[in-house]
Amino acid sequence: MYEMNAIILCGGQGIRLRPLTADIPKPLVPVRGRPIIDFIIEFLRNQNVTDITIAGGYLVEKLVQHFHDDEHVKVIDTGDCDIIDRLKLLLDDDANETLVLYGDTLSDVNLVDLLSAHHKSKCEATVTVWPLKSSFGVFDIDEASCVINYAEKPELDKWINIGYFVLSKSAISTLGQFKTFEEFLTSLTSRRQLHAFQHRGIHITINSRAELEEAESELIC
Repeated sequence: MYEMNAIILCGGQGIRLRPLTADIPKPLVPVRGRPIIDFIIEFLRNQNVTDITIAGGYLVEKLVQHFHDDEHVKVIDTGDCDIIDRLKLLLDDDANETLVLYGDTLSDVNLVDLLSAHHKSKCEATVTVWPLKSSFGVFDIDEASCVINYAEKPELDKWINIGYFVLSKSAISTLGQFKTFEEFLTSLTSRRQLHAFQHRGIHITINSRAELEEAESELIC
């Protein structure tokens, strides 16, 4: 058993999902009849995370209404701003180790393994990464432009950020120094204080109608 605070970032406008997000925030868009955010909350609770804060912005009142009967989920209006400003609003310098995840990403990351890897790394922060997969067929060609290898939608030798950040107290205490979350991550990287937890399981990010359709077909409820 372990205790961890979790912040779910839910402030974006979800423009690429319009018109679905014209009158509801993206985390409330349904996948197989259930809002995206409900899958995330269930996932956290199944792994013993109960102290959950939703950092809302766009149409935050809809999220407040959705969780009005759930005393274990706090919805805070963090406005229209960068991720770093949402975290500054919710975390002070004395905040405990915190899990930060995106409100549009579904995954089966093992949080016990994630925390263990983070602690073992002794880094200030950990980001969960997933192998980048091409959406195209990829050809290798030689100097004579002859195809020497072909792979359909291969897994590439790169990793993408899927959230599930673990921020230690030392990392949280430095948030005030940065104007953007990108600057924060760049600083951690330059100081070799950002650990990458490699996840190869389920990962579904819902940013567009195409990704929503993919989630509908791939998600196992």
